[in-house]
Amino acid sequence: MDKKYTEINSKVIDKWVEEGWEWGQPISHEVFEKAKNNNWFVLLTPTKPVPKDWFCDMKNAQILGLACGGGQQMPIFAALGAKCTVLDFSEMQLQKER
Repeated sequence: MDKKYTEINSKVIDKWVEEGWEWGQPISHEVFEKAKNNNWFVLLTPTKPVPKDWFCDMKNAQILGLACGGGQQMPIFAALGAKCTVLDFSEMQLQKER
């Protein structure tokens, strides 16, 4: 095998994003603004929000999102005051995050 698993992973995820994969769709500006006013949720599955009591106080929390690109969770955490760093092999997922 000539390609590294990270390159294979990146290309597969990029293809999914191009096809409209739900985890490659960033939140809207409206959702971001609501999160700044503490009206927020993040999804564990396509339909089930993660219980808020699973999270720490986000103000000044340092959050590392591994394989977390796509623009759903980290923008919410940033809106709540967290300092976020994202690592993802997919350049398209990172673009969505930006």
